[in-house]
Amino acid sequence: MALALELVTTVDAFERLRPAWNELVDRMAFPEIFYRWEWSFLFFRHCRPDDDLFIVVAREAPDGPIAAIAPLCIRRARSFGIAVKVAETIVAGLADYQNILVRGGIHRGRAVGEILDFLAAHAERWDVLDLQQFCSRDPTTFQLVNAAQAHHDWTVRTHILTPVAVRDLRPGHATEDAGRLRRIRSRLAALRVRGFDVRIGCEDFDAHWPTFRALHVSTWPGSPLGRDREGKFFDALIASEGMRAHLDLSLVLLDGRIAAGHFGFVDDRKAYYYMPARDRSFRNERVGAALLFALVEHHALSRTWFDFMRTLGRYKSWYTDTIDVNFRIVIHGNSSVRALAYGLSDVTRRFLVELGLPRALLRRTGRGRT
Repeated sequence: MALALELVTTVDAFERLRPAWNELVDRMAFPEIFYRWEWSFLFFRHCRPDDDLFIVVAREAPDGPIAAIAPLCIRRARSFGIAVKVAETIVAGLADYQNILVRGGIHRGRAVGEILDFLAAHAERWDVLDLQQFCSRDPTTFQLVNAAQAHHDWTVRTHILTPVAVRDLRPGHATEDAGRLRRIRSRLAALRVRGFDVRIGCEDFDAHWPTFRALHVSTWPGSPLGRDREGKFFDALIASEGMRAHLDLSLVLLDGRIAAGHFGFVDDRKAYYYMPARDRSFRNERVGAALLFALVEHHALSRTWFDFMRTLGRYKSWYTDTIDVNFRIVIHGNSSVRALAYGLSDVTRRFLVELGLPRALLRRTGRGRT
């Protein structure tokens, strides 16, 4: 029997989805903290004031539990003077993973296939589906590509975006650079002897958050914590009842001063390495490396995975050789002039990179932006 599908386009209807949405995420085979209702709802409210909701909800029966959700919205863009309606996941940029959310036990191919058929039936509402940060770890990503390619009147393009590293925390399951990690362990022990206080999962989150936030902006001048909309989003996220149990603020302190810090998330399975920061005056002490080692050791006691997420800094590979990949999937009608205009700039940039044109020059000419 076909799934019952509905389109959610109002904030009130979106808000009412909260309990059912999170219940679905909890029952997924590959859940992520970024899939929770709070991320999408609060991000839409604070960071997408000019966009339209376009959430597809699929149920096994009209009044039954939710089987799958496509958490989308419509962004209006212009490319070469042509207006383009882009359907994309609600959370953009700040979430390391996005996907079509499918309940465990539901056939992924069936769910994404019927959702794509539904989107095809509402093709007048969008010109391009631009889906980013879809991870190879979840088979739903490849089911989506396969189902999209079955639409012969669509063009489907896939691009590798970023590698992502994950450490299996179970004893004996990770292949690591043991020599480097022994040296970091010694560094951590030496810092503690010198009076550095290492706190994992600070209980006094609210007291330390403003100082950590300022440190992160200082460490990373482009930090979203220093931007107006994103800053308000994070303020709302950490204040939300549904996220409080998932927040993780860990610090290295010396005489009450933050030498290094990390803001991330936890769930029953996994710890997420999300926003590290350090005081540059402690650079020679390698406080950031010591804090990361302490985080991995701590979470190994109660969780199965430590997720380093996007970008593969060399130090991450010291802990693991398990690498996944995030994809970008772009879907549009074969004869869409609007989609052609949308993709032309990106295709040109990629072509010039493959020819060997330096990335710095591309950025200066404005073609380095995706």
